Amino acid sequence: MDPHVRQRRLSPTITLPGHLHYARRRAVPRCISLALVLTAAFACADPQSPPAFLHEVARGHSWVSPYWGYNTPKIVFDGTSYYTTGIWGPYGDAHGVVYKFAGGAWQPGATLPGIYQPATALLDPGKRLMVVYTRRDRPVRLLRSATPGNIQDFEELPSPPDMPNAYYIGASIHGAVMHLAYIINEPNASGDPAYTMFLARLNLDTLEWSPSTRLQAGQTDTKPKTAWTYPILVSRDEGLHMIATNCPDGSEGNTYNKVWYLFFPGDALEPGTRELVAECPMGHNAYGLDMAVLPSGEVHVLHMWNSRVYGDSLPEDSPPPGTYHARRDPANGVWSRSRLAPICVAGLHNAGGRLLAITQEGGTLIPWEWQAGNAGWSKLRPLCSREQIPAGPSFMDVIAPSSGSDMSAGLALVSDGLLPEAEGRPRERVVWSILPTGPSGEDSGE
Repeated sequence: MDPHVRQRRLSPTITLPGHLHYARRRAVPRCISLALVLTAAFACADPQSPPAFLHEVARGHSWVSPYWGYNTPKIVFDGTSYYTTGIWGPYGDAHGVVYKFAGGAWQPGATLPGIYQPATALLDPGKRLMVVYTRRDRPVRLLRSATPGNIQDFEELPSPPDMPNAYYIGASIHGAVMHLAYIINEPNASGDPAYTMFLARLNLDTLEWSPSTRLQAGQTDTKPKTAWTYPILVSRDEGLHMIATNCPDGSEGNTYNKVWYLFFPGDALEPGTRELVAECPMGHNAYGLDMAVLPSGEVHVLHMWNSRVYGDSLPEDSPPPGTYHARRDPANGVWSRSRLAPICVAGLHNAGGRLLAITQEGGTLIPWEWQAGNAGWSKLRPLCSREQIPAGPSFMDVIAPSSGSDMSAGLALVSDGLLPEAEGRPRERVVWSILPTGPSGEDSGE
């Protein structure tokens, strides 16, 4: 078996429960602005819900969602414009595209040749766009725009010199430091990929990399396997926070059984804290979706838990399957957990002292607000109706401060979906965003 196909099969696109693949929907005619379609809906929206306008980014044919691997940033904002990326073409012969939202619409820029997994978007301290993406059997490619706002001209920055190849990356930026977590495709005793995870740090002023530190050795000869994937990184003054999800059965079962939390104090590349956030038996999913760290030091993690794929059912007194919220108390390091929603894709928005969770339920996007005093979550009105979404939602990324973004404008996210089949033609993918600005740059007036 092609080891790269095996990497592809580790994706949660395979392992998520079937009801996440929502029914096909009528596409909005291309002559109508998707942003205009949503504008009127917010006259009666919950005043606590964030302003939201839906904008189509692009459409075409692609073997995978451009937001697969949504553990790593996919949308950024420099204070003036938004940026994201796409991936188009068949498996093994795809290319990426950089997009910028300006003048009320998304505009294409540079292409990304040789792309394997979807690209990560970041902003350096000078608000220059950075794009990081994986290639088959090669180190990551790291690009930085020549000037702020430029999506045509990029300079290539060095990849870690001790990196033979890299997949399933996670990245974050804080000040002039970028952290990068990745797994390498190294053979085990049987010749199959072992999936060992490493962490490296890049000084953006000197463009020098630290030596890569091995965080978890892969073991894929016997089950349950040890194969950390989909790292989520949050860099802050006190250090680096990280979430990783273990895959115990690889391409044979495609489930995830452990969600780990690591903390690296200061400039350390070795964790000072390593804790288990969630665990379930092999054949049931425990999968990390997103993480946010509040100014108080509280760590918030969204994760799927107890979702059965195969094997014996859990005991009757087990917590029900669902999307859960875990909170780490900074005073004592104790984790508390509560069920937020049914099994679904979800993300966190952390800005201005307000923490929101966005869940995908019933084919639309539901915002939840974390209440002061740790009183739990308050459900707000949907960001849009099911009929207003052109296709999807599917994979999703919510803008985060760990991307280097300016967070002052409010909630922004990207998602995508597949249009209905056309006879004799492959299904077309639509990539879309929800932004706090409308087609002429106005907000919703709330």
